[in-house]
Amino acid sequence: MDRPPVQQGTVCGSWDMKDRLGTGGFGNVCLYQNRDTGELIAIKSCRLELSSKNKDRWCQEIQIMKRRRVRGRGGDPTRRDATRPEDETRRDAGKVVHKIIDLGYAKDLDQGSLCTSFVGTLQYLAPELFENKPYTVTVDYWSFGTMIFECIAGFRPFLHNMQPFTWHEKIKKKDPKHIYAYEEMSGEIRFSQHLPQPNNLCSIMVEQLETWLQLVLNWDPQQRGGGLDNPSGRPQCFVLMDHILNLKIVHILNMTSAKILSFLLQPDESLHSLQSSIERETGIATCNQELLLEMGVSLDPRKPASQCVIEGVRGWDSYMVYLFDKSKTAYEGPFQPRHLSECVNYIVQDSKALLPILQLRKVWAEAVHYVSGLKEDYSRLFQGQRAAMLSLLRYNTNLTKMKNTMVSASQQLEAKLQFFKKSIEIDLERYSDQMAFGISSEKMLRAWREMEDRAVGCAKAGEISFLDDQIMGLHTEIVELQRSPYARRQGDVMELL
Repeated sequence: MDRPPVQQGTVCGSWDMKDRLGTGGFGNVCLYQNRDTGELIAIKSCRLELSSKNKDRWCQEIQIMKRRRVRGRGGDPTRRDATRPEDETRRDAGKVVHKIIDLGYAKDLDQGSLCTSFVGTLQYLAPELFENKPYTVTVDYWSFGTMIFECIAGFRPFLHNMQPFTWHEKIKKKDPKHIYAYEEMSGEIRFSQHLPQPNNLCSIMVEQLETWLQLVLNWDPQQRGGGLDNPSGRPQCFVLMDHILNLKIVHILNMTSAKILSFLLQPDESLHSLQSSIERETGIATCNQELLLEMGVSLDPRKPASQCVIEGVRGWDSYMVYLFDKSKTAYEGPFQPRHLSECVNYIVQDSKALLPILQLRKVWAEAVHYVSGLKEDYSRLFQGQRAAMLSLLRYNTNLTKMKNTMVSASQQLEAKLQFFKKSIEIDLERYSDQMAFGISSEKMLRAWREMEDRAVGCAKAGEISFLDDQIMGLHTEIVELQRSPYARRQGDVMELL
């Protein structure tokens, strides 16, 4: 549905309306900006003449929002379709904060409260609501699990192409651990305990989230959520979600194979421990591992491995550390290919094959995911190359400083050496004069001759002018690399492609 036109010039005190964000059954949500501070807020306003019942519901929503502001997480209201993707917002203030909105049908329920009214978005409703049974706060666990599954896979977990009342009858006999059901082209219903592929999660997160989804997508409302945890007294699904959100996972891109490795970091794990794990996975010895952050900074061996995980930064969960093998000057592969799904491969092999519209949508979605993945693979490899270039620039800067220090020290030593050689020459001349009067010492003469030869040898060994030429050549190569297309960010080009 098209968004209604913005009413230009709407003003409320020092607040100007900038845009209409959406329209619901009862109200409009508009974006307002403060002329003095620039602050942005969203205001929901009623657009209908409300009945007495709907006025009560409107006031209830306001009161629930006020109570949520005061008490935070404790005693959150039950929405019954609690978390559709379109009913969540997020904001950036150091890190991403997600908020549930549109509480028009919400009720305050605790863990033991019962309710019987039937409202909500059908695709996200818990099974007991379809059966007109009394329900508790666990209906929100089902809705939340459905939304999380959809965020991961791109579609809802149980026969997402069917109408809610249809799939309800087909799914009600599922095993408690089943989190996914789909219909094959033969019409047979298949169940799975695992998340569908493809998705963008690392294996560590897949395992954790599958366990969590098994708790919240349990058909039995009494078992849903996993019961209360001891000794915290909180539902197990909340405890497990806190655990998942606090995991420290580092993603390592092996630049020699283009393969991403993910490691779960233990508290206070050392960098050497992480490098040992990397050696077991890649065969690259710890001494040959060059681990670079995005800006080309090497990891500090004195700091814990958690320096790889950048907290409080948007996109930290996809933040990469780039692994290079210092024993090699060229990487010849083999490089890890991106897996092509069976249905896309089927179309690639037979481009004229005709598929039902639902199967065609699946093929199209997975094809888009595959192409987007290739773009991400390229972007990561490009960023790894860029990190290496930035690291080279740092090394070049340090080498130049060290070279300048050596040149200065060499010049001072050369001056001292010249002074020493001149002193030896003068001593030898005076010794020759003394020999005319019969004063001589073969031992002393031999020692002076040896010192003169050593001085000549030191002058040859101390010649470092060739370093200047080599470092200048290296600097020229780095400058050429900086000017090449491979050194420039190409995000816009890839997005356009």
